[in-house]
Amino acid sequence: MSEVASRPTAASRSSTERIVRMALCAALLAASAMLRFQIAALPVMSTAQVFMVLLVGLLLGAKDGASATALYVLIGLIGVPVFTKGGGLQTLAQPEGGYLLGFIAASGAVGALRQAPGFRARAYWDWIASFAGVVALYAVALPYVACLQWMLGSPIAVGKLMMAYGVAFWPLDAAKAVMAAIAARELLRAHPRQFARG
Repeated sequence: MSEVASRPTAASRSSTERIVRMALCAALLAASAMLRFQIAALPVMSTAQVFMVLLVGLLLGAKDGASATALYVLIGLIGVPVFTKGGGLQTLAQPEGGYLLGFIAASGAVGALRQAPGFRARAYWDWIASFAGVVALYAVALPYVACLQWMLGSPIAVGKLMMAYGVAFWPLDAAKAVMAAIAARELLRAHPRQFARG
């Protein structure tokens, strides 16, 4: 009888731990938006968000990683100033909105690839998963920006779109992908239970 009674408690504890991890990662995503730095070759300020988005996916897996990132985006959309330019639904009417939705796709893609059977123990797969996350990010963000510009009556040529919103940032995002893969590998080695990925 006691064994049966203990099962819901263990399941509840596991569920609570998952929620806490997702909430913590959402908070870290908010903090990463405030870590801004300027690189001379880039026209705008850069942040640590892409690094954190990829790291969240690598640590939590597809479902929890995407959920944690979606929680961060939702908090910002309801008005809490956790985005680089504040918060609120009006963010969706700016190019930043495409990247925020791309963050969710990136975390999910990274987590899904990192959980692929047979690859969990191979360090190079973290790198592949991270780079795939960057691809997923831009696969959502760039079409979003293109559609937004079209709706605003100022369509943008594909070449200009790629240069202004993609190419200029890709080398830096590739470096963030490498750092995320290395950080995830070390964190998982040091804390395998806290970041178990099914």
